[in-house]
Amino acid sequence: MQLKYSFKKEWSHFVRTGRIFGFVAAIFSFALSGPIMFKLLAMMMEMVYSADGGGSAFAAVAAAGADGGLGNAFAGIGMDEIMEVYSDAGMIFFTTVSGFSGLSMLIVMLIMMAASGGEQKKRAMIVPMCSGLEYKNYLIPKFIIYPLCTGGVTLVSVPVAGVLCNAMFANNTVSTEVILLCSVMYAVYNIFLTCVFMAVGLCTSRPGMATVIVYLGQSFLQFIFQGIGLIDYNPFTLITLPSIMITENFELTNSLASIIVALAISLAVAVIMYFLTLGVLNTKKIDNTEDEKPEF
Repeated sequence: MQLKYSFKKEWSHFVRTGRIFGFVAAIFSFALSGPIMFKLLAMMMEMVYSADGGGSAFAAVAAAGADGGLGNAFAGIGMDEIMEVYSDAGMIFFTTVSGFSGLSMLIVMLIMMAASGGEQKKRAMIVPMCSGLEYKNYLIPKFIIYPLCTGGVTLVSVPVAGVLCNAMFANNTVSTEVILLCSVMYAVYNIFLTCVFMAVGLCTSRPGMATVIVYLGQSFLQFIFQGIGLIDYNPFTLITLPSIMITENFELTNSLASIIVALAISLAVAVIMYFLTLGVLNTKKIDNTEDEKPEF
């Protein structure tokens, strides 16, 4: 009975406060805005190139690059080569979906702050705990509703981004198999990241600090793993491998074992985060006796 009402309370809080719409907007908006922004940028570049009478200004910049400075990035590169980049559906697809585990997840974590330890700081758990609410019934809805919602929205958003990229850009279109596989990979990674964030926030009762730790921590660890060449067989494989999958010479059979292991590890860690949080809360209890400090 406790678990039933805990689910009802958590879902009501999630829906009535409008946080569920924030989840959808934070993730799904990237699927729409990414391809559209790249298409508009490509159109603007074409207009500037045409108005420039064949690219004389661009050629001048490229020539100036011989003396060093930022112009070196343009030296020896023609407008045709640049436009090929901005018409590459695979590159734009990967750039778009990369935001699903980056800025979009930062927004999601900010939305989840109230559920990830924020209510403990506001002493909203005094009455439920005094009435006999067990921590396992308190935590299970959190570790089911929020991760599944994050994963579900991601699972829908990635194919939308893939369809838009293939429709708007002519070169290097992404196959349906790659789009669907990327959908599962990013969905599971976001589930993993959500559970880690929930665990850190609930264990520390500091959701703001948890947001900083998890967001910066995933970027730092991903950089370290790539720096030492540890790309396969870890959760970060799920967000780094798509950059290889969009290439024409990608063979799924060569990376299938790595993907399966990465999926299994990510889901296992997500489950471990629940039991870790349960153990920590049962050990420390929530302290509601500290005096409030004035905010001024």
